Amino acid sequence: MATGDHFDAATTDAEQIRLWAQQEPDANVGLCPDENFCFLETDDEAALRAACADLPPEVFDTTRAGANPNRCAFYYRQTMRTRKAGNMTASREGQENLFEFKQHRMIMTGPGSIHKNGNVYKADWKMIPAMPDVLLNRLCELYGAPKPGNTDVMSEDVKRQTELLDRFLATYEVPTTGDWFNKGKQWYRPIECPWADVHENESGPDSTCVVYTEGGGYGFDCKHRCSEKGWKDFRAELEIRFPERRFSFNGATEPVIGTKSPVPVVVVTDWREHYHTADELLSAPPVSFLIENFLPVQSITGIAAPVGQRKSLIALNVAHALCTGEPLFGKFPVVRKPSRVLYLCPEMGIQSFANRVRNIGLAECARAGLFYARTMNMPDVLPLTALTPEELDGAVVIVDTLIRYIEGDESSSQDMAKLAKQVFRLIENGAAAVIPLHHSKKETKEAQELTLENVLRGSGELGAAMTNVWGTRLQDPEKEYETASFLKNVKPRDYKPNPKAFEVKGDGTEDHPRLCFVESDAPAVLQQRRFAGNKDGKDDPAIAYIKANADKSARVLSDELLEHGIKRSKDWVWKRKLALCSGAQMVSG
Repeated sequence: MATGDHFDAATTDAEQIRLWAQQEPDANVGLCPDENFCFLETDDEAALRAACADLPPEVFDTTRAGANPNRCAFYYRQTMRTRKAGNMTASREGQENLFEFKQHRMIMTGPGSIHKNGNVYKADWKMIPAMPDVLLNRLCELYGAPKPGNTDVMSEDVKRQTELLDRFLATYEVPTTGDWFNKGKQWYRPIECPWADVHENESGPDSTCVVYTEGGGYGFDCKHRCSEKGWKDFRAELEIRFPERRFSFNGATEPVIGTKSPVPVVVVTDWREHYHTADELLSAPPVSFLIENFLPVQSITGIAAPVGQRKSLIALNVAHALCTGEPLFGKFPVVRKPSRVLYLCPEMGIQSFANRVRNIGLAECARAGLFYARTMNMPDVLPLTALTPEELDGAVVIVDTLIRYIEGDESSSQDMAKLAKQVFRLIENGAAAVIPLHHSKKETKEAQELTLENVLRGSGELGAAMTNVWGTRLQDPEKEYETASFLKNVKPRDYKPNPKAFEVKGDGTEDHPRLCFVESDAPAVLQQRRFAGNKDGKDDPAIAYIKANADKSARVLSDELLEHGIKRSKDWVWKRKLALCSGAQMVSG
């Protein structure tokens, strides 16, 4: 690797590593923290353990590597809190560092390397757990930084619910091992598992938790062999152990995660609780962007077009901009990069999709953990409800296409409302934005203008759910690669896109799918479609007759035109009537 580029050049590709080893056979191994792993390195292991003596000893029960006595590195899996904590170095005047916590863009010597004194770095390999919250908290204290908090603050309702759960745990003498923390709308309290004697290993103090899901209910979550047990099992076990004790959640039946009809725990005693407080309302931030003038933060931004009109290609260009930070179409700046892009594509096989990913320049982003894809080669369609708060945290989710996730009829307002709730839940659980791709109505191919009503097929519930919608269509469908794509924002919410409509264009080949903004002094307009045909030269009188009798049905007009010696199909007449209704000028030829 060239000097200074090791963070960006780091890879898990075995072939690339073998190549580097051949080029520099005497080089040591460098490890970089990534999306999955972080490292705790110490120059004085005895002092670090002494500083953590009051913590459970298993916090250090993980892979340990080092070359010299009393100096080593502990390996851990990343958590939401480690990512927020960042890098930390606890130095000591006149002494070696107490520790270095390496979470991002740092380098560490790996096993198999040779120390300058000739000792070999060796590893004691064990299962690598997530870094325990209690250990991370202690590192923050030793470093002098605040504990990495959660981006969400407990609402009054959450405080009531978590306090109820704390009283419940105290009633049945369940020891807690950490503070409340959240992943999106789910709040966790680490506890000692009542079935700890059947655990196969110790994987950290937060491997067992009680859970409260905002608007959902209570739950029990364990990472061990008792993982199939739920809230009812957990509560029943405690009540069996303490038959003389009974705990009542204010006399109400508590909601349980997974039940069909949860009953709210807390009865509203003040009608004002139905509404935002004045502080909540007035302190809400203004609209901000991931991609300026194109993709707002926490938006559901639709990209809609008829089949074969570059929806997926446009979405991949958006993904490329978000992952690399390069302006979208060379025009719209990336204001804020997401933690990752999740691309759900159950309509395409991995070979075709991988080819597009390589051609557009997303391969390195995939290796860096910035771009994740799921295609039809993976079993079943991953339900939107299966996406976890951890994978959604700060991510942009691209759904290509939305029709694959509809359970029922896209023309049913009830079915589309259900789907809209699932999409909204992605935002509630931490997604930075969701980009659903959806098909337009067939007649949109012939429409003389793009509107919210004609770019989104199905029930109007979908259009109501979207916060931002871009409609697109090829300017000349006969020139698949050479023609420009016309894009128009048909539903901007709370901002004025500039420009509202524009064109983008590739280099005219299939192998280079990057699209560029078409600069023009005049505003971009959708090219008017000319109807094919007019072999008999009678289009003009036929159109004049349709205009004069626009109140008649297409079938009646087709029959009447035939009586006048003009043979035109019902479909031909219907398309001309559609153009007439849209206010466009009808042309022949």
